[in-house]
Amino acid sequence: MDVVTLGFLCLAAFSAGFVDAVVGGGGLIQTPAALVLLPNYAVSTLIGSLKIPAFSGTSFAAAQYLKNVKMNWRLLSVMASVAFCAAFAGSTLLTTVDNSFMKPFLLVILVLLAIYTFTKKNFGQHQAKSHTVGRQMMYAILIAVCIGFYDGFIGPGAG
Repeated sequence: MDVVTLGFLCLAAFSAGFVDAVVGGGGLIQTPAALVLLPNYAVSTLIGSLKIPAFSGTSFAAAQYLKNVKMNWRLLSVMASVAFCAAFAGSTLLTTVDNSFMKPFLLVILVLLAIYTFTKKNFGQHQAKSHTVGRQMMYAILIAVCIGFYDGFIGPGAG
C-alpha cells in the first residue's frame, strides 16, 4: 500500500470517527473510502475490518445510553443474542457473494442510506406505543433479526 492511499484511508478514518461521535453514521464515510481505495480486497474482508472501529464506537455509545435510560435487561439479552446470530448469518452470506455484484450493490445501498440519514433529522425521536410483553418480545426479535443480518451483510448505518 502506498503512502497516498494510506493517507486517504487515515483521513477517511478520522472523518468517520468525528462524524460518528457527533451525529453517528461514520461507516457511511469509511466504507466507501475503503471500497474505492482498496479495490483488490474482498468486500467481506473490508466490511470485517471496519467492524473493529464500529464495535468501539457502538460500545461507547451504548455505555452512555445505559447511563441515562432504564433498560429491560431480559429484552436486551434476547435481542443481543438474536442479533448476534443474524449478524453471523449475514456475514457468512457475504463471504459467498461475488465481489463483482457486491461492490456496486453496496455503493448504491450506502448512497441511499446516506440520503435517508441526512434528510431524516427527527428519526428515532418520537415516543413508541406501549405493547404487551409478548408483542414487545415479538417485535424485538424481528427488529434484532433485521438489524443483525443487515449489520453482518452490509454494516454501515445499522447503529
